[in-house]
Amino acid sequence: MNVDKNFLVFSVAFGLIFFSFAAAQLYLTVEFNKTSNLDIAFMSILLIYLFAAIFSPISAYVVSKFNPKKGIIISGIVYLLFCGVLVTKNEMAIYIVSALLGIASSVLWTSCGTYILSITSKNYYGRALGIFNTVFSLMCILGMLTLGTLLSYYNFKISYLLILIPGIAGFFMLFRINDLKISKCPNFKEGLKNFISPKFLIFLPVYVAQGFLFSLTIGIIPIEIKDMFSEIFVGIFGMLFYLIPLFSAYGVGKISDRLGRPVLFIAFYILIGIAMLIMLNKESFILGIFIFAITFSFTRVLLIAYVGDLCKGKNLESGNALFNTALNLGVVFGFLTFMLIKNNNLGGDLIYIISFFITIFSLLGFVVEKKFR
Repeated sequence: MNVDKNFLVFSVAFGLIFFSFAAAQLYLTVEFNKTSNLDIAFMSILLIYLFAAIFSPISAYVVSKFNPKKGIIISGIVYLLFCGVLVTKNEMAIYIVSALLGIASSVLWTSCGTYILSITSKNYYGRALGIFNTVFSLMCILGMLTLGTLLSYYNFKISYLLILIPGIAGFFMLFRINDLKISKCPNFKEGLKNFISPKFLIFLPVYVAQGFLFSLTIGIIPIEIKDMFSEIFVGIFGMLFYLIPLFSAYGVGKISDRLGRPVLFIAFYILIGIAMLIMLNKESFILGIFIFAITFSFTRVLLIAYVGDLCKGKNLESGNALFNTALNLGVVFGFLTFMLIKNNNLGGDLIYIISFFITIFSLLGFVVEKKFR
């Protein structure tokens, strides 16, 4: 696979925005927990993914009507605005920009998936997403390390403002990528059939489960780690989910191009289920996190590529929008479940039991698809 300059510029620019955002998001619950404002942090995250889920179907129209480049640029502004508003710790301002970020997120990821799949040959989806995830992971790791270091020397406000600088640089790099007009209105209308097609609907649980598991990594597990160990381990935990793809994303993508995405999804989701059971035992909690981090990181390489497989290169906007909706609903479901468990004192371990069943049951779509093929 030949990697052109445009693809690399896009990957680096996108990664730099998440250099700022991924770091800010990782430390959000931890920093707000210090000032007894944890509910603000949780509500902020919940609003982000709730609005992302609501507006993901509409994002298909936005990307189809305009183009992915414009969608990414406009969304990037809101991502950087969110990181800046956090320093105010103003509850209402954070809630408003969180809702806006949810809308921007729906456009950003639909645009990103559509852009990559549109400029890549079908036979190289996995490898292209592998390269993208490698660059993306590197930038996120550097962002987390940088913010963790800044927080040890400066206060919350200064640290979060300084972490914005690379994201701003990435935003201006986006203007250098090639423009891309994807669809015309007739194709978009035809693509709406994806939202009611059994071929697509049976795989929605795989993406809902992915979102549910992601909610653990940004809101629940970091707090448990801080309570069990210390704050520095939160950064180490967060980096695992980006450090692993840094060295494995291209290899996993290449293997998926050869073996097919379903077999890898099934294998990795079973291992994730095992990790959830291991994490029930606090003595083996770290082992469970390590297995979870490896397998969950592998599955994230497959997500966009599998959308391309199902769409077969057509109506990519609606396909990406549909599965992004499922992902975001999974995150919302995860946070609502955790808040319900916490408010009713049902025991923190229950979330891992629920995660196990959601992960395993989400694989039934592959069984159904094989039976009716």
